[in-house]
Amino acid sequence: MDVEMETEPVTEAENLLSLIKRMLHERDFDGIKMLFQSPAVFAEIEPHMPAAALDMYTEICAPTLTDETNVDDTQLFDCVNELLKIVAKYAPLHQFMLELMEKIEESSSIAIFSAYLRALQVVLLRQGQSKPQAIEWCLASVVTRVRELPLPQYLSEGYDEQQAHLLEQDKQIEEMLAHYITIDLCYEPLLKVVLEQDCNTSVFRDCSLNRRNALICFLIQLLGKPLALLELSNVPKRLLEPGQAHICTPSPWRLRPELTQQSYLQARAKAGKTQSYVQQVLHTLVTDASRLLRDPYYLLCLVEQRARWKRRLDAEKGVYEMSSHNIFLIDEKLPLPALAMYYHALLVGQLLPKSAPKVYAPLHLFESCLYLVSVLLEQPEPPMQHCGLRLNDYALSILTEPVPQRSLDLEVHKRYCEVLCKITGYSSQESLRQLGLQVLHHYILAFEDTAKYFILKNLLETVQHDGILGYLAGMYKDLAAAQMELKVPLSEVYSGVQFRSMVLRCVCVLPQDVKSDLLMHSVTISNALNMVRYFAMADLGNRTGFWDVLPEIEQRFLEPLGKALNFSLAHYKAYRERVLNGQSSSDDELMQKQLNMLAVNITNSGMDGGEGDGHLPDIGREEKLEVLAGSITGLESLRVLYLLTSDNVEQSSIKRKKMIQSD
Repeated sequence: MDVEMETEPVTEAENLLSLIKRMLHERDFDGIKMLFQSPAVFAEIEPHMPAAALDMYTEICAPTLTDETNVDDTQLFDCVNELLKIVAKYAPLHQFMLELMEKIEESSSIAIFSAYLRALQVVLLRQGQSKPQAIEWCLASVVTRVRELPLPQYLSEGYDEQQAHLLEQDKQIEEMLAHYITIDLCYEPLLKVVLEQDCNTSVFRDCSLNRRNALICFLIQLLGKPLALLELSNVPKRLLEPGQAHICTPSPWRLRPELTQQSYLQARAKAGKTQSYVQQVLHTLVTDASRLLRDPYYLLCLVEQRARWKRRLDAEKGVYEMSSHNIFLIDEKLPLPALAMYYHALLVGQLLPKSAPKVYAPLHLFESCLYLVSVLLEQPEPPMQHCGLRLNDYALSILTEPVPQRSLDLEVHKRYCEVLCKITGYSSQESLRQLGLQVLHHYILAFEDTAKYFILKNLLETVQHDGILGYLAGMYKDLAAAQMELKVPLSEVYSGVQFRSMVLRCVCVLPQDVKSDLLMHSVTISNALNMVRYFAMADLGNRTGFWDVLPEIEQRFLEPLGKALNFSLAHYKAYRERVLNGQSSSDDELMQKQLNMLAVNITNSGMDGGEGDGHLPDIGREEKLEVLAGSITGLESLRVLYLLTSDNVEQSSIKRKKMIQSD
């Protein structure tokens, strides 16, 4: 009797497995449905499900749930899909979890991904609170799959406004968004359970690895790439108010009908009818993460700690220092780019919940956000750089008082300025360069006067880009001019020793004296000349100390510049004559540099015949004359400004002498 009792469950399990196989072979899908939906029938087979579940998976579900079955036999696929979800309730938890993780990471389509994700939903609920690491592993497999989805190349290279209108009609992007909406459907029951059961009444936040924190990290990880590359609010020339929705009509989903309808209705109900699918997904992820965090600003408080003090890895233990106390400090669990996108959505996208605390000082938020801004600006993709600039602009806009100079003691300001100037000067995206310059201007103006001076002086001494240097020099002039108009004593940064240092060391400078390449530094030189002109005419009373430093300006800058202009003009005109007479040679280093620049432009524009062999095209006679004409025109313009400046200085000097004599 004991032997028969021990073998009976196995026999019944085998019988159940054989029955389901036969019914599938006979295409009796309604009969299979009745087995599990009829209370009376299911009561008889349920005791045998734990023994039969794993065999059902390996012998029925895994071989059947394929793309071929989905295309050729939809009824069979749907029936086995439902069977898999039932199997997930009874299969050995650990072994089945590993199987699902592997299938999710290797899923070849949204149909396969959705099928195994529905089973994972059951497994996540079965895990309970006792094994949070198992939940973390399951969710990590989902993130891994999303990150490996194929995407159009232009997402990483940057896209314009016209492309943005069509983003969601791209098949690859449509497939990616379908994955995100399916993920939302998967974790929602777990989210509900966590919010109801995992309540911590302690005044101290529990930051260890638990179910709630694992889910928080998962949701924020999903906000990183690839979703971050689809932020439509980053599109140039479509600057909307923060939080304003974009109207976008995507093409129909190519998904299973029931999933299409369910995900569509759910997303629409949550986010409103005027939002794009990207924004619907974003809204859901951000809102759910904020509900779990309670205080959405909490992670922002850890950003400085994350950015300034890297966690050390204990190789012997295989864990990061203090990781058992706060998992939010570990980059693998909470990557900073994804965290930056979370706060971009909260602040710029106005998804901050009304219950968010209002006790955080604007200066604290600005400094904390600056770390995240730097992280986004350091990303190679233009869409993420756009997000960084917009987050930066928001953090500046909430300041109610000038930022004190002591804030510059934070290393992040140096890191931020370096990457911002790099984008402003060298980005391939014109919209990024323009927005970067606006943000740089806003950033400098946010500080008190002494800090403004410190930033400008350091940038003028370190930045190499001629256009940015000229802009910064003009900015200093405008700041000094604005204070002069107030008819109050000038700040020490706009007069005396500091004014002298700024003008002589940072503005009125020829890098190589008479031998300087004037065309390469034309913007800087033009702004320096304009500064000399302005102070000569506007500061006859010598409030800034301009007239005290003028002799050195003339000796170090104006006189060498006059000689350099005469030399360069004579040089280029002589070279033009040689070209006209067919006597040009390639041994002129300065001229060859100009010609090479033209050759590179021709190659980049595709006018080189499409050879693409890496060699510069030959420059013909007409192209050389064109380069020379442009160079001579540029030098002539500089000389006109130089002569005008010299005349203004001379006339102002006469007026100043008369004013002194009359006094």
